Order: sequence, then C-alpha cells, then structure tokens
Amino acid sequence: MNLNLKYYLNILFKSSLARSSSIYTIAGVINSAIPVVLMPILTTRLTPAEYGIVAMFNTLLSIYVIFVSMNLDSAIMRKFYEKDDGDVSAYIGTSTILVTLSFSMIFIGTVVFGQTLSTYSGVSLKWLMYIPIMAYFQFIIAIILVVYRFNIQAQYYGLFQVLRSVSNVGITLFLILYVQKTYDGRLEANIITAVLFGLIALWLLIRKNMISIKFRIEDFKHALSYGLPLIPHAIGGMLFSTIDRYYLTNYFGLEQTGNFSVAYQIGAILSVFTMAFNTAYAPWLFEKLNLDDFAVKLKIVKFTYAYFIVLTIGAGLLLKIFPLFIAIFVGPQFTGINIFSSFIVYGFIFQGMYFMVTNYIHYSKKTYLQAILTLSVGLLKIPITYYSIVLWGAAGISISWCICFFLLFASTWILSAKVYKMPWLLLPQKLGVL
Repeated sequence: MNLNLKYYLNILFKSSLARSSSIYTIAGVINSAIPVVLMPILTTRLTPAEYGIVAMFNTLLSIYVIFVSMNLDSAIMRKFYEKDDGDVSAYIGTSTILVTLSFSMIFIGTVVFGQTLSTYSGVSLKWLMYIPIMAYFQFIIAIILVVYRFNIQAQYYGLFQVLRSVSNVGITLFLILYVQKTYDGRLEANIITAVLFGLIALWLLIRKNMISIKFRIEDFKHALSYGLPLIPHAIGGMLFSTIDRYYLTNYFGLEQTGNFSVAYQIGAILSVFTMAFNTAYAPWLFEKLNLDDFAVKLKIVKFTYAYFIVLTIGAGLLLKIFPLFIAIFVGPQFTGINIFSSFIVYGFIFQGMYFMVTNYIHYSKKTYLQAILTLSVGLLKIPITYYSIVLWGAAGISISWCICFFLLFASTWILSAKVYKMPWLLLPQKLGVL
C-alpha cells in the first residue's frame, strides 16, 4: 500500500479546522474527564450497585433528551447553514416554544407512569422527576453551543464547556466528601449543574438577541420536518446504550451494570477526541462541500482515510494503558471490568469512523434515511445482544456493542456514498490498493 501518511496528516492538521478542533478537543477532554477524575472517589465511596443507579439515571436522561428536544437543536444548526436563513432568533424562539410544550407533556407522563419506569430501571421515582427538567435545560445549553459553533467562536464554546465541567466536579466533591452523600450526591451535582448552566445559556441567548419568543408557522414546519425524522435515528442510537444496561441490570444485576459503566467510561476516552473533532469537522465539511469542487472532495477523502489510520493507532495505545487506568482510578470492589474492555474500545473505533461518514447524509438533507438505518441497526442490537449473552455471558454485552457499531459504520458509509457522491474508490485506485 503506497500510502504517504505524513502527507495526509499535513492536510489534516495544517488548517483552520485543526485550530478549532484543538479547542473543541481540549474542552471535550476536560468535560469527559469528569467520570475519570471522579472515578477513584466514586468507586471507593459507591458500591457497584450504586454506581449502576447513576449509570441508569444517565441512560434515562439520554432517552428523555431525545423526546423533549425532538432534535430541534440539529434543526437550528441546519438553519444557520441555509442560504436564506431568515430570522434565526425567531426560529430559535419557535423551537423553544415547541420544546417547552413537549417538556410539559413528558413531565406529566413521568408523573403518571413513573412508578413503572422506576421498577424496570432501578431508579427511584424521586430522581426520575428531575430527568425531564434536566433534558429541557440541556436543550437550551445545546442552542448556545450551536451559536458558538456557527460563529466559529470555539474559544467561547470551550470556556462554557470547561466551566460547566469544573462546576460539576466541584459540586460533586463537596456533596460526597464534605456532606458525606453517596450516589445521591452525584445525581444532585448533575441536576444542579444542568439547571444552573441552562439558565446561563438562556441569559446569553437573550443578551446576544439570538432568541425571540414568537411563534411562526413556517419555522414550526421547518423545525419539525428536520428534527422529527431524526428521532428514529436518535432512538436507534439510544438503543446502543440502553439495551446493554437493561440486559445487565435485569439479567446480571446493578453490580455488573456498574462494572460495565466504569469500563465504558475508560473506553470512551477515545470518543472524547472523535466527538470533539467532529464538532469542528461538520461545519468545515459543509462549507467545503458547498464549493462542489472535485479536487477539494479528493482532499477530504485523503484525510478521511488518514484519520481512520490515526484512530486505529490511538485505539491500540488506549488498550495498552487500559490496565494502568484500572489500577489507578478504579476501586478494588469493581471486579470483572476486564471482560468488557477490549471490545468496548473496538466499538469506539467504529463510532469514530461512523462520525466521519454520516455528515454527508445530513448535508444532503436526507436525514430520514439515516433515521431508518440507525433505528434498524438499533433494533437489530436487541437479538444480537441477547444471543451474545447466551454465548459469552456478561462479556457478550461489549461484543454486541462492537459488532453493532461496525454494522452502523459500514451501512452508513454505503448509504452516504449513494446520497452524496465522493471519490471513495478513486483514491484507493490511485494509491494502488484496488
């Protein structure tokens, strides 16, 4: 394979994309470092079962965010990039009204069906009532981050994220070490941080004149036409994490859910970099695709392949230091983590590759196809996870995670190649691979 890796890395990193991506990465590292920084404390102060409760709480939050926000933050992002963007502040206002209505209905639904949900999740009704509130404020936070991304204000994006992360850590340490709380201290810190920074985000939007509380029917139609088709996509993505934790909690107990969650958080170090890079990459890619220049497209393909190689190398390094992380950061009562580690990291490799190819589907505005695909793979994960457990026990959870992310990456790449033409095969031919 005649592949000049150094040349492609220069293409990748010597650009404005790299500068923005570095800021997003630093912010992402700090934000995602919370579980790692807190891990030595939480894994000594909390039992695996209590750690499992925290994990299930966060899993439920990710589900609520889908239905409360209806993915309208993605619709706002797309609105910014349309040539005739109109009154964006009115668009944000209409979207906020819609999310407020969905929040109200979902909150009432939680009150009515909360006890049943508590039985299956292991999270008490007391904590369940806070989840829709957190989901609502996370939408407000998402809007201000979208504004920063569009205006290429990576420094403000990073500052906001870092302050939120530091506050979360500080409140957690205060409640657990000083007030002597256990898992409830961790949950309270998450709730306080979400509400506080949600209010700060709302104040910033008002100060920037980026939100105008008015309802416009054309914005209503546009937002829902873009956001709602993404809900099946989000549900499919949600199944990737909820199915794992559901099977672990109900077949092996909250203790194994806690063990898996610790291994997952260490493996997620890889996703810190891939998600941060994609945060900068998506708007950069959309701008380059607008040029409709073949030479530009070929360069994009070049550093996409280079990125895949760098990602694989990084995953290999992470697997090498995985035992060291466990020895330093994890309490002795968390046994069985090693059975999950390898395939979790492999799964995150495919997740990072998936991020690089899914943007073309969003650019082509054919999000409904991505939604169908993601939901299909998510539903397929249910039997794959079940039979993986039958064959390999609890370790089958991480194996199914890896298999399904490979399926999602491969099928998304095929779909993206159909909806938006890129010279994916031409480059390997020029390199002598095909």
